[in-house]
Amino acid sequence: MLRKTKYLVRESIRTIKRHKVVTSISVVIMSLSLLMLAVFLLATDNLLKVIGQAQREVQVHVYLDDRVAGARIERLHHELLAMTEVESVVYVSKDEALADFRGQLGEDDDLLKALGTNPLPNSFRLTIKDEYKNGPSMANLAARVAQIQGIEEVRYGKEFVEKFARIIRGVYYVDAVVGFIVLLSAVFIISNAVRLTVISRRRTIEILKLVGATDRFVTLPFVIEGAMQGGAAALISLALLFGVTLVTRKILPDLSFFSVEKSAVYFLTCILIGAIGSLAALRRFLKV
Repeated sequence: MLRKTKYLVRESIRTIKRHKVVTSISVVIMSLSLLMLAVFLLATDNLLKVIGQAQREVQVHVYLDDRVAGARIERLHHELLAMTEVESVVYVSKDEALADFRGQLGEDDDLLKALGTNPLPNSFRLTIKDEYKNGPSMANLAARVAQIQGIEEVRYGKEFVEKFARIIRGVYYVDAVVGFIVLLSAVFIISNAVRLTVISRRRTIEILKLVGATDRFVTLPFVIEGAMQGGAAALISLALLFGVTLVTRKILPDLSFFSVEKSAVYFLTCILIGAIGSLAALRRFLKV
């Protein structure tokens, strides 16, 4: 089996060398098509990172009654931390809150001197687990926390959370539709690019079929060749995309490129697309 595989690979490489022009044209077309797909995937990847960062900023602020102090604050801390939705709890004293507010005011912090006393309450800042950062879960948590004795008020930016959830749903929907269209376009273009290679050797296929060659014997070299072309096109498109990313970073400095793992998945997917495209283009010529 291994010897047969090595033979088929060597035969595919020899065939590629004999048809350099057609193969080169096919790879260029595939590269440009895959670049379109890669740009879309990179944009989606960075968009998901932005959404993830925004979700991490969602917190619940729990304001305490001024009469709550000492051991009661410690018990409230443990009670809040024990809730299923809560990932971490940070206690913020009224003095810390005032210092933070003063820092936000900057040069206008003189306005606080007119107050005389610190009007801010002690509070807890709750970080919520990612799976619970949605409108219904946050509302349910806020309602339960508000019922605890010693809690004066609970805020989590209800309007922002609900609006953000709608935006995310819209982004996912649009992204899925556009992604499907881009993927279909890429597969269609690649299949037709691979067809150039197959058409250029259809006479050879017909002769092989007439002398009794099996479909599998005829197909495998073409599938391997299509996979090689897909791999080469993937590397070229990734190189082009990296160049585009470097240029775009002058405008969007936070733009990130694919990780090694994602690049590997993309590379293997392109190899598969090339193999499938070759197989699809070859089917009509096997009916001799």
